[in-house]
Amino acid sequence: MTGFAAEAAPATALSSPASSFTAVQPTRFLDTVRGVGVPVGPVGARTTVTGSAAGLAPEGTTAIVLNLWAEGPTADTAVTVFPHGTARPGLPNLLVQNGKRRSNQVTVQVGADRTLDFYNESGSTHLVASIMGYYTTAPGSRYTPVSAMPLPISSIGPNATTRVSLTDKVPATATAVTFSLTLSQPTVATYVTASPAATPRPTMSSVSAYPGGQGSNLITVKIGANRSIDLYNLAGTVQVEADMVGFYASDYGALFTPVAPERVLDSRSGLGVFDGQPKKIGPKSDLSYRLQPSIPSNALALALNLTGYSATTNTAITAWENRSSSEPPPSVHVVPGQTISVAVAPLVGAIFGSPGTVGDVMRTTYIHNRAGSIDVTADLSGYFTLPPADCLAGCVTTWGSYSWEQGDASPVTMKPFSGLSDVVALAGGADSGFALRADGTVKAWGDTGSGRLGNGWWAGGATTSQSPVPVVGLTSVKAIASGDAKGYALKSDGTVWQWGQNVVVPVQVAGLTGITAIAAARETGYALKSDGTVWSWGGNTRGELGNGSTAASSSTPVRVSGLSGIKTLGATSGSNGYAVKTDGTVTAWGDNAEGQLGNGVTCTAPSGCFSRVPVQVSGLTGVTSVTGTWARAFALKSDGTVFGWGDNRSGGLGNGSDCSSNCASPTPVQVRDVTDAKAIGRGGYAVRADGTVLGWGSNDSFGLGGAVMSYPYYTTVPVEIPGLSGVKAVTDGLALR
Repeated sequence: MTGFAAEAAPATALSSPASSFTAVQPTRFLDTVRGVGVPVGPVGARTTVTGSAAGLAPEGTTAIVLNLWAEGPTADTAVTVFPHGTARPGLPNLLVQNGKRRSNQVTVQVGADRTLDFYNESGSTHLVASIMGYYTTAPGSRYTPVSAMPLPISSIGPNATTRVSLTDKVPATATAVTFSLTLSQPTVATYVTASPAATPRPTMSSVSAYPGGQGSNLITVKIGANRSIDLYNLAGTVQVEADMVGFYASDYGALFTPVAPERVLDSRSGLGVFDGQPKKIGPKSDLSYRLQPSIPSNALALALNLTGYSATTNTAITAWENRSSSEPPPSVHVVPGQTISVAVAPLVGAIFGSPGTVGDVMRTTYIHNRAGSIDVTADLSGYFTLPPADCLAGCVTTWGSYSWEQGDASPVTMKPFSGLSDVVALAGGADSGFALRADGTVKAWGDTGSGRLGNGWWAGGATTSQSPVPVVGLTSVKAIASGDAKGYALKSDGTVWQWGQNVVVPVQVAGLTGITAIAAARETGYALKSDGTVWSWGGNTRGELGNGSTAASSSTPVRVSGLSGIKTLGATSGSNGYAVKTDGTVTAWGDNAEGQLGNGVTCTAPSGCFSRVPVQVSGLTGVTSVTGTWARAFALKSDGTVFGWGDNRSGGLGNGSDCSSNCASPTPVQVRDVTDAKAIGRGGYAVRADGTVLGWGSNDSFGLGGAVMSYPYYTTVPVEIPGLSGVKAVTDGLALR
């Protein structure tokens, strides 16, 4: 296909609400080869045929996901799919070369009649349309986008089916998967069909390829038996690259809002380009596409049709989030003289400046080109956003640079956290964390690597789940803790459970019973027994185990040396353990690079840079709780005052002193102007008796909300964080109300 001049016609807008998804067995509803839905015979030039999906998609359907297959085209042509009874848009869905079979996934709005028109521009071609699923206002599944994850398949032989397991890649509640599929080095002309495992194979070309070339498509398909899908190859042998980019689950995820087709990126004119100027994409380069006003700023992922033009050499282009140093897998291959399109569903990212430029936060996705130079366009058919928060009690408010997905507002605006209600405790932060609910269950969000969500799956790259997911199998939980790559839960029977670090569901920590409290450091877990002793397990590179051992880690709990009469433990995101004794004094162990031990010793010699056994924090009495970050710690006293020690850069200790480097305090200093705190949060927060929140230190990541908006973007004394009231607990970018 060397070019296509569409007859521009404004599409009659259909208004479609945010919708859930239902995957179906792939089923043809229009087939001009076999006479399904229409008479047998190819579609001629500038001719429209109509197909009805009313028997396959129910009332309330807002959009249909279909596989569109062109067979036997007699000329280079373009095929456009649009709702019946509306004007044909000037943006084709499928570009086809003379004599070549070609398929593309199409997501298209539908009216109440669930009927679609199919327009062919040039020559004649057979068309086959198979429904893969539909979006509806009724309850259904929701979408979780992920960074491209390779699926375990490399090649398929002739007339053969390969079953692909999605276990550990999607949750047990997953109903459908979306993945890109690329075929290369076919020994003969062939196509591959994707279908749910252990179901009748549909007659359908998901992706086709010819000797000497490649074929690509985005595929959304229902998940079959044993959390698997089938890939069938028609003829010869073909190399296969499959990369999962998302899945639909019945219990969480984002809703889809279908829209009338809109061109949102055109590198030839500069539309959607960051600086608004025409710009070809060079070799091994990325073009930043800035979301257009029609796309809300809290969109998590997009449904696009990506087209490549005027390639100077054989290349591949990819729509992606640009969160990895590795080259992304291809979305579509393009050769010189060819114009070709493919459906894509890239993640959206956010680029933040300083608080002084908060109004110019850029939401973006990227187009990557492997070789030569190329122009691209992208046409939008919809976007994914989280459902609005629906909470009456135990609600969570979020703000800061990790909160943009939660609402179409700036990072300094307080927003309700979607998917959380009846929460009684928080651990972690807005980027990755856990919530304990009143019914004893736990939800998780954020980093999906190594099973940190505890939901039965993991994803690589920089994938995060903005939607809270259930930590599976946990009930009767009374306390939670968050490490860097692990989660921890204390059950009412005194047992401790953990997940993460390649364990995708909770497992019991052996040897721990009679536990009354838990806490965590970056790589280490802590448990307080009813007899007042403390036990630890996990990483020990900085003495975090606290038992004097020089071993790098311990997979089984060991007793922290010399501790008894402990009433509570302190959580930290660094490499320290903290314990509060019944007499209100505090002990610490682990890292001391910034004075985190608080015992007056500085890290001027290796022996002073960490302690493998507990030491007493100097000068503290009457303490009720301790929390900390990687570089500093805070203690709340029974009289409502707060003390901090460790790193004081950018006013991190809140005591009014200002320094830029080498300014750690190895002993506790009082946080200024805090006299009635009832809770403290890591990062530098205090919840006052009236439910308002004070914060101090840096606001580079908007952790102080709109309180500090001018250079140098930090405060050395506590300031009230605007928009927070009725708060019970606080942590990085999260408040429990």
